[in-house]
Amino acid sequence: VRSHAAPGVRAPQTFVRTEGDAPVVVCAGGDLAGALAEVVSAERASVGEGNVAVIVPDSLYDPARSALQEAGVDFGGPTRSGLDRQVTVVPVRLVKGLEVDSAVVVEPARIAAEERQGVRSLYVALTRATKRVAVVHDDPLPEALRADLTSEDSGEAGPEDSTESAGLAESGESAGPDVSAESAGSAGPAESVT
Repeated sequence: VRSHAAPGVRAPQTFVRTEGDAPVVVCAGGDLAGALAEVVSAERASVGEGNVAVIVPDSLYDPARSALQEAGVDFGGPTRSGLDRQVTVVPVRLVKGLEVDSAVVVEPARIAAEERQGVRSLYVALTRATKRVAVVHDDPLPEALRADLTSEDSGEAGPEDSTESAGLAESGESAGPDVSAESAGSAGPAESVT
């Protein structure tokens, strides 16, 4: 994504995320609210006492909060002094400078389309985590992210092939966060999280 966000700019020598688990990409399969609640719960369990930022475009801030509330996930919102709970729903425009253990980036295509900084805002969202990154989407992934998902892949991965070679996993319409490959961007657009 960085090469699309800032063409010609070299990557820094050090990175915010130097260790941790491979990113996970989850296609919601038409149930963005359910997939979001499931991924957030899994991320919260994975980081133990660490923190989880649910990073959303402005258009999905209230629907994401509703989805988590309906699923019984304890969460908070951003405050002047930082994040107030273990799980915090944060509009992407407020995440620059934050560092969290896990970032759940919701609908990257909407982030790129709705934010004034476009793909740069998506890059910022994807680089907030020190340990774990998850992407939850129903809309097709933006080209910049699809390119990253397949950059190390042979490009021949089918629906049943693993994306392990790219260090990424994409989950389809399974009942849980089981890992299976799916062609990036195959899902149609969704109107909201709920």
